[in-house]
Amino acid sequence: MKTNRLIWKSVAAFVLGAIVLTSCLDDPEPVALDAVPDVFVQKVVQDGVEKYGLAFWVLGNKALDSVMVQGPEDGMWSLEADPTGNRVFSLFPEEEDYTHSMPDAGDYTFTVKSTQANEAALTLKDELEEDELAIVVIDSTKFNNSKLEIYWQEVDGADASYVRLYDNINDLIFMSSRLDGDETDYSFGIADTGWANSSNKAQAGETYRIEVMAILYESGSTSTNRDYNVQFISKAAVEIIWGE
Repeated sequence: MKTNRLIWKSVAAFVLGAIVLTSCLDDPEPVALDAVPDVFVQKVVQDGVEKYGLAFWVLGNKALDSVMVQGPEDGMWSLEADPTGNRVFSLFPEEEDYTHSMPDAGDYTFTVKSTQANEAALTLKDELEEDELAIVVIDSTKFNNSKLEIYWQEVDGADASYVRLYDNINDLIFMSSRLDGDETDYSFGIADTGWANSSNKAQAGETYRIEVMAILYESGSTSTNRDYNVQFISKAAVEIIWGE
């Protein structure tokens, strides 16, 4: 499992997939290509310096062959199919891709091609706005009654937040439900929901990375479409030893 995949978007994928399945059952003709694009920024701290990375995500209503993106300053990006299936294509910044300045705001044009022979490519646009969030600051972590407690400072303007846990090979093994943007603490243990795999939970004495992620959605987004209208993500992480 890639650690930079945006797991909460699986909900949106499931909903759109259900709609597509229904239409296919009712209509023997191949469904026309449709897709949901999203461009957004991730902010992290590297060597004590705040940096920005550009990220892209596309969900198609059928198998996709390729996705290309052109930016407002003629930048070009080629997205990759998700390991779990070719209806999702994405591109997330690697450590060396982060820069000191906010990426260019404006329209990003997505050219989406399906695997269906002779089907015309679909052109879609998503606007990257100028709004951003401050970096997440984690204050402390501790264990209490067999649960990990994590405390962080409120990120002004954040619409939501998530807490995620990674193992020593950088696989995501736990993610919280969506938290309100003004929440500043969270706790969880082995018996709580949110573990990616029931057979791969945290073990006492092992080292893990706990991450807090604050999210800003695009202006005008709604509760039904905000998961694929992300504007900005701010992240911070610390290492912990489970149980200590």
